[in-house]
Amino acid sequence: MVVSPLLPESIYTVDVSNNQFGGEIAIQTGKRLTSCEYINLSGNKFSGPSLSSLCLTDPGGYARVGLMDLSSNLLSGVIPASIGQCKNLYSLNLGNNNLTGNISNELELASLASLQLNGNNLDGTLDIIGKLHKLEALNLADNNFGGSIPTGLGSLHDLKILSLRSNKLRGSIPQGIVHLQELQILDLPMNNISRPIPREMRNLKRLLSRPNDTLLVNIYDNDPLQLQMVIKGIMLQFEQLHSYSSGIDLSCNILDGNIPEQIGTLKALGVLNLSHNCISGSIPTSVGEMVGLESLDISSNRLSGHIPQSLTGIDWLQFLNVSYNKLNGRIPRGVHFDTLSLGGLAFVGNDLLCGYPTEKICEGDRNTSTSDANLTNEFDEIDADDDTKEKLLLYAIVALGFAVGFWGLFFVLLLKKQNWWFPYWRLVDSFVIRIID
Repeated sequence: MVVSPLLPESIYTVDVSNNQFGGEIAIQTGKRLTSCEYINLSGNKFSGPSLSSLCLTDPGGYARVGLMDLSSNLLSGVIPASIGQCKNLYSLNLGNNNLTGNISNELELASLASLQLNGNNLDGTLDIIGKLHKLEALNLADNNFGGSIPTGLGSLHDLKILSLRSNKLRGSIPQGIVHLQELQILDLPMNNISRPIPREMRNLKRLLSRPNDTLLVNIYDNDPLQLQMVIKGIMLQFEQLHSYSSGIDLSCNILDGNIPEQIGTLKALGVLNLSHNCISGSIPTSVGEMVGLESLDISSNRLSGHIPQSLTGIDWLQFLNVSYNKLNGRIPRGVHFDTLSLGGLAFVGNDLLCGYPTEKICEGDRNTSTSDANLTNEFDEIDADDDTKEKLLLYAIVALGFAVGFWGLFFVLLLKKQNWWFPYWRLVDSFVIRIID
């Protein structure tokens, strides 16, 4: 970055973000920025391990910079120890570079509120994170961090965002995480985290009731988030965090045990993704009490039992996936619930589920159908009996008519010998002649 001759001796803000600047950041540049409080070089092509030049101290013995954003560049090498000289640093964003190594102890900065190192090749453990007591946003996604999630995270009482997505973390979720009263985003998918989900949820106070406002959560000034989460089955990126933004994603791990009944206390939670784990047991009915839930994905687990009818009462719910479990029984119905899976994809892989929108008829419905069929047959039999009776009556009438006609004629023939035979036929002839005339 050959711009140092153009920089004044005292400068407080540098923003050359989203350009095509490249090369290494010159030491001379760092010397000109010792009084700078805001440095944004993101979205360029800066390269090399020259990050240390931006934390040179001024004559007073410390760097003044408070916000440093070098994300989305080509920086390589390790995070330099000189970063520890930035004692006023409250927001550091080095995401989407080629940094390697581990997180240096020099990052133990008392004022650091936002740390984004996502999208690099960093490794090692996260033990240092528990010492950053003022952290509000921590994004270490898409790296190679190993070991367990440090228990010290439970002491970060101001933490609102925790994203450790797509690393190599193992062990359990520390119990202390459920005591983070300000937590809004817990994003831990695609790791090797095991054991049951912590049960106590009542201390996640930010997730207990949905706020009425839509204010932005002020974690950092002019420093956009690079947080990605799967929401409603689609990977989306947060650039800003509102007071109502919330989500828990524990998918693609090896969690076991049951879904805690206490999860129903999280009435303000918007996204819950527990898919692709080894969770067993039934879906707790308390899930229906999560009235703020917009996306629920518990697919590809070992869940059994019925789908709770209480799920049909979540009016905010827009996405549902319970596929590939061992669920059974009738799928609940509801005016809104029926629209969540018109093609039935949300329920596939559960061979014992029946009812709409699947084509499988439930046992009770089959009995009802059989009863209807039997009743129809009975009506058909009654109609057949009625038809038979009518035919018999018709045959009887025909037979009677035939008998009357035949025997009437026979009787008439017998009358030929009577004296009034000829007068009778004369009378008939006279009537016929009148009719013809």
